[in-house]
Amino acid sequence: MLGYKGTSGDFSYDLSVTLARNKLSLSMYNSANFSYGPATQTSFDFGDLIQKEVNFNADFTYAADLGLAAPLTISAGGEFRKETYEQTAGNAQSYAAGPYAIAQQLYTQTAPGVYVDSGTTAAQGVGASGYAGTSPATAGKFDQKAYAAYVGLETDLTEALTVGAAGRYEHYNTFGDAWVGKVNALYKFVEGFSVRGSFGTGFHAPSPGQSNVSIVTTSFNNGNAFQAGTYPVNSAPAQYYGAEPLTPEKSTNYGLGVILEPVRGLTVTVDGYQIDLRNRIGLTSPFIVNAIAIAAQPALQAVGLDGQVQYFTNGFKTRTRGIDVVGTYRTKLSEAELNFSLAYNYNKTKVTDYDSRVINFPILIDAENLAPKHRIVFNANWSLDNLSFNVRENYYSSFTAAQDYGVTNILTNGIVTGATPNQVFGGKFVTDLEVSYVFAEHFTLSIGAQNFTDEHPDRLAANGTVQIYPLTGGTSDGQVYPRGGGPFGFNGGFYYTRLRVKY
Repeated sequence: MLGYKGTSGDFSYDLSVTLARNKLSLSMYNSANFSYGPATQTSFDFGDLIQKEVNFNADFTYAADLGLAAPLTISAGGEFRKETYEQTAGNAQSYAAGPYAIAQQLYTQTAPGVYVDSGTTAAQGVGASGYAGTSPATAGKFDQKAYAAYVGLETDLTEALTVGAAGRYEHYNTFGDAWVGKVNALYKFVEGFSVRGSFGTGFHAPSPGQSNVSIVTTSFNNGNAFQAGTYPVNSAPAQYYGAEPLTPEKSTNYGLGVILEPVRGLTVTVDGYQIDLRNRIGLTSPFIVNAIAIAAQPALQAVGLDGQVQYFTNGFKTRTRGIDVVGTYRTKLSEAELNFSLAYNYNKTKVTDYDSRVINFPILIDAENLAPKHRIVFNANWSLDNLSFNVRENYYSSFTAAQDYGVTNILTNGIVTGATPNQVFGGKFVTDLEVSYVFAEHFTLSIGAQNFTDEHPDRLAANGTVQIYPLTGGTSDGQVYPRGGGPFGFNGGFYYTRLRVKY
């Protein structure tokens, strides 16, 4: 990231450019593409997944004296953003169908060297077992460009009343135009007690990765292996099961709160909010591939009979209501600055509408219950001259996750019925630590840890149709922890050293 900012009287500016690139190279060994029979490889390169982002920002502010209780702050700016998602092709056997992908006659051995026709045939799965590589047909580079401009106004109409308004226009080369806006106000009743409120709209465009991701993996259901594919919405397998182009998510947001300053150095805020989200994007429930589907759409041979197909879709609407309580206290300990904060959040999401053709009960359960209802964050920061130390204690309350993402949707019967087993995962405390030192004015060296004590979510437990295998302690497809990892993931502690340069 590079930037330059400055001021000239009542005018200020901030110019910046950000470049980012992430690359994930996928490979596997000790596997096989059984459709090639004895000629199969045992090691595979599946291709690369690459994400690149370029952002240019220009922000300007001007304080205009109009004779009000405070100058009118006029803010304006623009942004250009280009996001690129790329999948490169893997080697041929990682994705291709060999000669044994076509059903072969099976024989039964009746004596040494003697085989008789069994009367049955069988075909082998396509692609490497465990994960299928990217084919040239699905490989490619997909980008999205966006231009944005905004303007904002804020001032004190009186000594007690602050008001503000902002509007933003965005144009995407993939989805067209969008307008969003926000109005806010704050009224100070007496010293140390204020009320504030806001109303706004939001917009989130689907990323090129969501629209173009193509991944096929081997999964298991009750010990039986099958191929599960996540396909781009414009691909033949996804469109066979009703996929449509993704559209942006849109939201309407409301907030109302109070600000308290009971003693010097202490600030307490209490805010309630509601977020109505439309066209929410998520993965569909699995569609099960049958022989009729393969005959009608040969591209489905990549997952095969009894395989599963999913794609991203604008599948449901949600309403989230919550409350934030935040207290901050600033003081000194000898010559050192000492800051404390304690934040509590209650959050509840309700699915208000959904497309029953593509959204199943496990997805609904996770949408409403995967995020903990309660979260508490305590933060303490000590700093003296160039040295600082920060500790953060996070508490996540219990949450519920669906355990069965298996056979739920078939194209011919569509609407989801029945139930799914769930599991309640207990609350956890997670500790983050960081110590930083500034040297030579422009350099900051930090050493820290996220999840210092290496906490993990509760392990999956046998429940309903879910079986836990003693040998692995997980399900038939290797899962040990809840799908998605819960609120802080299942990778445990993350320990780092960071050098920051700022001019």
